[in-house]
Formats: sequence, C-alpha cells, structure tokens
Amino acid sequence: MTVFRVDNLAVSFGGAGRRVRVVDGVSFSVDRGETLGLVGESGCGKSVTVLSSVRLQPSPPSHVDTGAAWLGDTNLMGLDAKALRNLWGSRIGVVFQDPMTSLNPVFTIGSQLRETLATHTRGSAAEREERVLAMLARVGINAPQRRLQQYPHELSGGLRQRVLIAMALMLRPELLIADEPTTALDVTLQAQILTLLRELRDEFGMGIVFVTHDLGVVAQFCDRVAVMYAGRIVESARVGELFRAPRHPYTRALLASTPTLESPKDQLLATIEGMVPSPGQRGTGCSFAPRCGQASSRCREEAPQLIEADGRSLACFHPVS
Repeated sequence: MTVFRVDNLAVSFGGAGRRVRVVDGVSFSVDRGETLGLVGESGCGKSVTVLSSVRLQPSPPSHVDTGAAWLGDTNLMGLDAKALRNLWGSRIGVVFQDPMTSLNPVFTIGSQLRETLATHTRGSAAEREERVLAMLARVGINAPQRRLQQYPHELSGGLRQRVLIAMALMLRPELLIADEPTTALDVTLQAQILTLLRELRDEFGMGIVFVTHDLGVVAQFCDRVAVMYAGRIVESARVGELFRAPRHPYTRALLASTPTLESPKDQLLATIEGMVPSPGQRGTGCSFAPRCGQASSRCREEAPQLIEADGRSLACFHPVS
C-alpha cells in the first residue's frame, strides 16, 4: 500500500521579479514498510525536494510551482498552516542531518519530547512522562530518566540523534523523512542508527524517504533508490537491480567513484569531471550532458523524459547497455 506519493513537483526560489527553478517535475512514491533512498551529489535538489513535499521548506523564498504530495488520501499542497501542524509530528516524522542544530539548546531533552505529546495528545502529564521514557528506552538510550534533565550539549552526537529519532517516532507516524541523518556520525554510530531505523520501520510499518549521498548506506538500508541530478530524477529502480546494472551514465559514474572492499589499495578512484550546474545555468538540454562522455547533439538541445519500463525509470537518450 502506498503511504506517500509525490506527483510532478516543481519548486523555485526567488522573488516576483526573477525565480529560478530548483526542482523540476519530480515524482516518486513510497509504500508501507519500505525505504526509498534519494541519492545524488550536493546541489542536486534532494533536501529541497523532500522538505518541499511535506511543506517544511520555508516559503518564501521557496515556491511550489506545480505538483501534489499525497499522504494517503490527503494532498499536503491543499492544507493550511493549522492542518499541516497537526500532521507534522503525528502522521509525518522528520529526522534532520545535524541533531545539534535541530534540538533547542535552551530547553532540556525532556521538555522538547513532552512538547510533541502535549501538542498532539490529550493524556495526563504522568501518561506523557511514561510514554517519553518508554520511547527513549526503545531507541536505546540508557538512563532515560537522567537524560530528560539534560540539555542537548550534554549529550554525544549519537545520543542526540537517537533523541531526534524518538521525537520523530513518538506518535508512530506513517511517513518518516530522514534527511542525511547519519552524515555527521562516525561509521560505528552510523551502523547503529541504521539498524535502529530498520527495526522501527518494521515495527511501526511506516514508509521512509532516506536522503543521502552515501551509496554504501543505500545498499545497506534502502529497498528502492531514486538518483537525482540537477533537480530531476534521472534513474530509479530496486537497489539490487540498480547496483548490478546502472543504466544512466550519471548513476554509473557515481557507483564507479565509490570504493568497495574489492578495490585495489593502489588504484585511484574514478571521478566525475565538472560540477553540478547551478539552477540558473541548466539550459534546455540534459543537465548532465557537459559531464557525459556519451552526450550527443540531441542531449545538448533536448531534455530526456523519465520513462518507466520493467520496474525501472530512466531519463536518458543513450543509456548504458
């Protein structure tokens, strides 16, 4: 069953005089109990896409030009501010990249967790306290009673991220947006957080949209993956299928630049020449054409459309065979 679906989302930034399109016609969906990975280099529009889809991207300066985002039967684009606040934290949970800036430094951990329950439930203070302690224990935080009295700066990065996960999942949401939640953590903590998210996903039956630039994390954690470049999805498939046989030149280049256990120690990693074009420099053709060794004159003049076939979506005139 589909939990969340985004249709033809287009987002621009700027004022009335001049707007620049940042996300251009993105569509994806995530099912109950499934994790969709959204990958690509920095500047490809991953975070803007997911935050705009759940209406968390500040507007202005951002503007949703076209598109719909369906949480079940509810189109988030048609909701007012009050209705959105009722959804955030209850049906939609969000875990951000940097837990230190996501938690308020002047309030204790306990007060911030209790606020989530006070906003969306009508239980007594004692009931809320019990639920908070149970959730902290569920995400693997030791001595939860003591943690409630502490401030964010008194916790390690790993504990702060677990607190954010507890806050996001307190009310068992249908959808979790995880915007690079493991980037600031070391490898050991990263593995622990991914294991925790997988267990909670299976326990709660929620769908997860997982934003990352780390293909190793995608291979370990995600069921499907959508590759973004310059504000568009250029390829989407099941994780195993995409890693085994990438069809888009950009996907192949990303995988080639990722080290593996089989990579010789003295072998230099492949690189992708050039940079992701800024939104104002994308032109009318394929945005990857200037960096692609297979680009033709058609690629430079015409943008390929995302076409679905055999469970894979691809936007390329000259796919890798």
